[in-house]
Amino acid sequence: MDSIFAHFTEPNNPFILFGTVHLTVSAVLAVIGFLLVRQGMKANESSRRRIRVGMALVFLFFEIEWQVWHLWHGVWSTDINLPLHLCSVMIWVSMYGLWFEDRRVYGLIYFLGIAGAIQAIITPNANETFPHIRFISTMITHSLLVVGGFWVVFVEKYRPTFKSALNAFLGLNAYAFVVYFINKAVGSNYLYVVDKPSVATVMDYFPEWPWYIPILEGILIVLMALMLLPFRRAKKAN
Repeated sequence: MDSIFAHFTEPNNPFILFGTVHLTVSAVLAVIGFLLVRQGMKANESSRRRIRVGMALVFLFFEIEWQVWHLWHGVWSTDINLPLHLCSVMIWVSMYGLWFEDRRVYGLIYFLGIAGAIQAIITPNANETFPHIRFISTMITHSLLVVGGFWVVFVEKYRPTFKSALNAFLGLNAYAFVVYFINKAVGSNYLYVVDKPSVATVMDYFPEWPWYIPILEGILIVLMALMLLPFRRAKKAN
């Protein structure tokens, strides 16, 4: 059981970025996500409801597991366990939006859920690899954030607009401004607005703080523009 639930100072089975396990798990979860969305597109409202609730419960399970695991090992702290990272916030937003079918948050689920989670799937914050719970939790929750983004578009027929993209972008920046001062108060680095991540990410190739922040903003703008483009073209075609 130590290989699954143990706390680690030195990983016994270290995660290898783009290794066989990383790529295999990513591919398997992508296929499962695709099939889940396809099933939702074909299902009746009752079945879609069950799938939505199921996804929300998976989010809730792993959020509780994250907190309990750190408490159990005596390593819970305000600098890592508060749900203030973008993907942590989007887990709660997605959970709420899927459970209550609140279309007001679908823009956040689509733009920020997908854009934020894809980077975490490509370069997950993991020390141990499969079958450790920290690796499993990271890969499943971030993959499900991406699935949630595609779900609201293909199953719930949500159509993103320039306004919804702008609201998501401005909302994220306002949130980051607040989180910066929370970081200063508790000594954390939520949203990575104080420093780069401690694990390997694409940000390693960026300049130091604060100059990597405008680069991240630019990347986000490009990603959101690309995510909006198919719907703009479809609108023009209609």
